[in-house]
Amino acid sequence: MMLRRLAPIVVAVLPFTLAAQEAKPRPVFRAVRAEQAPNVDADLSDPVWQTAPEMTNFTQRDPNEGQPAVGQTRIKAAYTNEAIYFAAVMEDSEPARPLLARRDSDLNNGDYIRISIDSQLDRLNGAAFVINASNVQMDMILYNDINDDISWDAVWDSAAKITKNGWVAEVRIPFSQLRFQDKPVHTWGINVSRWNARTRESSRLVHSPKSESVFVSRFGDLEGIEGIKPKRAFEVMPYGVARTDLRSRADNPFIQSTSHQMDAGLDVKYGITPNLTLTGTINPDFGQVEVDPAVLNLSQFETSLTEKRPFFTEGASVFRFGNGPASSRWGFNMSFPTFFYSRRIGRTPQGFIDADYVDSPGETTILGAAKVTGKVGKGWTVGIFDALTDQEEGWYRLGSEVGKQTVEPMTNYLVARATKEYGKDSRAGFMFTSVNRRLSDNLEPVLRESSYFGGIDGYTLLKDKSWIVEWLTGGSMVEGSQDAIARTQRGAARYYQRPDAGHVEYDPTRTSLTGYMGRVMVAKQKGKWRPNFQVQALSPGLEINDLGFLTRTDAISSHAVLHYLNTDQTKWTREISTWASKYQNWNFDGDLTSNGVAGNFYVLLKNYWSAYAWGGGTADDRVSDQATRGGPTMLRPGYTYFGGGFGSDSRKKFSVSIEGEQLTDGMGGSSDFIWSSFTYRPTPAMRISVTPMFSRLHEMAQYVTTIADPSYAPTFGNRYVFATLSQRTLDIGIRTEWTMNARLSAQLYVQPFIASGDYSGFKTLVRARDDEFEASSYDGNPDFNLRSVRGSAVVRWELRPGSSMYVVWSENRADVAPVGDFRFRRDFSALPDAPSQDVFLVKFSYWLPI
Repeated sequence: MMLRRLAPIVVAVLPFTLAAQEAKPRPVFRAVRAEQAPNVDADLSDPVWQTAPEMTNFTQRDPNEGQPAVGQTRIKAAYTNEAIYFAAVMEDSEPARPLLARRDSDLNNGDYIRISIDSQLDRLNGAAFVINASNVQMDMILYNDINDDISWDAVWDSAAKITKNGWVAEVRIPFSQLRFQDKPVHTWGINVSRWNARTRESSRLVHSPKSESVFVSRFGDLEGIEGIKPKRAFEVMPYGVARTDLRSRADNPFIQSTSHQMDAGLDVKYGITPNLTLTGTINPDFGQVEVDPAVLNLSQFETSLTEKRPFFTEGASVFRFGNGPASSRWGFNMSFPTFFYSRRIGRTPQGFIDADYVDSPGETTILGAAKVTGKVGKGWTVGIFDALTDQEEGWYRLGSEVGKQTVEPMTNYLVARATKEYGKDSRAGFMFTSVNRRLSDNLEPVLRESSYFGGIDGYTLLKDKSWIVEWLTGGSMVEGSQDAIARTQRGAARYYQRPDAGHVEYDPTRTSLTGYMGRVMVAKQKGKWRPNFQVQALSPGLEINDLGFLTRTDAISSHAVLHYLNTDQTKWTREISTWASKYQNWNFDGDLTSNGVAGNFYVLLKNYWSAYAWGGGTADDRVSDQATRGGPTMLRPGYTYFGGGFGSDSRKKFSVSIEGEQLTDGMGGSSDFIWSSFTYRPTPAMRISVTPMFSRLHEMAQYVTTIADPSYAPTFGNRYVFATLSQRTLDIGIRTEWTMNARLSAQLYVQPFIASGDYSGFKTLVRARDDEFEASSYDGNPDFNLRSVRGSAVVRWELRPGSSMYVVWSENRADVAPVGDFRFRRDFSALPDAPSQDVFLVKFSYWLPI
């Protein structure tokens, strides 16, 4: 049956040749041993800098790719038994442009250099250390040759000084922050990048063309490093936090208007071997993390939120599954699963208490977590993650009865990931995840007892890395009580109970469910013309939402994309990118659920302004197997959409971006939105941004509810109620950043959010597999008006490298009214009276190398 579903897909057989082009000689540089460690003070008078050889002759990437840099850079490298040092002189005809910003912020508005090191010499991975002319630091992990992850924070020293002819920098990177083998003589990969904000010149020590998807593999060799030993890092970071919560309009006897608490925890990092590191946390606190934005979601699917907690973001690239070095991926009307969605850990408790008054925790306590990451054996990269969350209970009052009930069980989360490079340009790997819960009686019907996923993935680069073949496959199994697995079968991702589904059968007696998935992609990585072909399938029984993120299963999708990318500079442009695609999706019953085309055009002008446009549409011959929320399939009209926008040079003191889109469908429905961003830097130390967005939706057939009617056979004994929905949403994000110096910064974020929904013209579906409706007598009132404002203010002071103090305020204020119209003045003025929760905390952490 699976092969029949794939029969309409035509995949071209591409004539690959494995003959590699003649490689250019790799540049070689040299570091020298320092008899006396230089002082990291941006004063390059230390003896070692007088004799160390220079690394220079930088090449432009912009504005004139391939030409010698106008402002040259001179780098020197030296080392001791403890660390490697770099001295850099950035030549210019004028002083460098300063920029004060928070660590790991966007530094493009000022001058900076990036020192990238491949200390394991695998030509795929490494670490990068960025410093700007104001001594603001950024660091990142490099992986898959072309990707980077800025969530990694190393502990290193730097100094910078602006001169009348450019600027000077000095950097010290302890060996404890790098991974390398234990051997007498070392060769490391190295590249240095520079950005000159005044002249808009980007240059590199070792050039890699923009037309090729390569970076780490083109690094030069840094030789001369001898007699050093890997440092097995042993770092301890205790923390303490004091917190006060204030609540307004808390009409609940369990909730006090003011509460205070103090807590403590510990982070540990230990080098098990020179290339394998253990990172652990006990009772972690993430109070300094910015609040999640408000969203409006009327679909049956949950919202995916960005992970912001440092313990989970650092080193996350190791645990990504199916993440080969593809320069681009596409997915049309179907998002591919996230196999490790760390927001599941510490989530809001999933149990529900039906009572008059309830006090349930807002999040689940993480008792402890640990991960081991690094390299073992010959070419293996491994990552093992484990976390344990506590049982959570909520208080309730029902009439005169007062008690406690479990709302989240004690749960263990495990992720194991390993990859191995083989041959010249290939990699294969596997992933295993598990979730095991200790369920109480009241949660057995609600939650699954265990969940497992296992899969393998890999890629191969062909024809001098011009083409990539990427693949992955895997399977899942969940176990639990009959009620829990019945809920899984009826869930929004699969709807086994659909009365006209011929390929699945709802079985309320099952205690387990299994499924599988797979994907194959063939894409061109180099040159101006880059075709991309992909086929992916998710079986109906696939379930990974206990530790992953999956919106729907029962889907087979395919697409063909032709992408044109021209990075040659012309009289007017710096880059032109355009692509066109054809895609189609089916379910495993053979129903065509999507059939469309899409395209996009982007141009970067000579003055660094950009313009872009997109558009597409779907045919009328598609059905929806999810619109009735578990009922029969129905026809959905085709739609067309188009949009566009422009952006000014983001490195200017003031920059702006504006974009909008309009969509119309065959039933007379429509939607449109306009989004804009305004950014202003009044001084090098301050950044203010405002991002307003307004959207309008007119949906002719929005699902409302299902009403049982055993006498109505055309829709199998139920009436499926729909309505015309008029929806308005206003979202304004306001962010201010002020950096006093490289170690002291303040950040303020505020998001007013107003949304309304007006339902009218209630109607029911006349028959299955059709789009005809008849008037309904439904008299409910689902109209809503949501007003909310979320905000946070964070002051961060880095006392010394690795040690910091946070002072934080956050607020979440929201209210809902049963009216459907949108009135800005009324809704905005109602915000001050909405119920709110304010949090004030002070957190202190101290880094102790042992």
